[in-house]
Amino acid sequence: MLLVHDGGGLVITTVTAIGGLAGLIVSLVFLAFQTRAVSEQVRTANNMAGTRSLDPALTGLRDIHFKMLDYPGMRAYFYEGRPCPRRGMERERVLLFADMFADVLDSGIQATRRIPQNESTEDWISFCRYVVNHSPALRTVVSEHSNWWPDLARLC
Repeated sequence: MLLVHDGGGLVITTVTAIGGLAGLIVSLVFLAFQTRAVSEQVRTANNMAGTRSLDPALTGLRDIHFKMLDYPGMRAYFYEGRPCPRRGMERERVLLFADMFADVLDSGIQATRRIPQNESTEDWISFCRYVVNHSPALRTVVSEHSNWWPDLARLC
């Protein structure tokens, strides 16, 4: 602050400095509110992205379940521990479903892992473990080709 005695100049300089300081304080407070709002928007966007990241996997899972409707008893090979048939068309069908399951489950693991703070990750992993633990056919397919489904192979 420049102290010049020119008949009131000191008062004008002081008022101007105080006004500038008040403007700076108001700007900083406004910036803090904006930063908080942006942070909340980013958090919301991450949650939405996390939710949407599983959409393709859930769609694939639903498609598998719809296809199972055409083959009564197929569900037991993936949810009830029924062993894979040793030969024949039923074996081929079960192995094909196991491949589809592996694709869907592994892609879901990858999708949830890519989104920070995804609330669905543990739920999806839990579901994958359940299916892997209850499907000898799926375990066999994944263990034979662990490099095709690396994230799912870690659950076997």
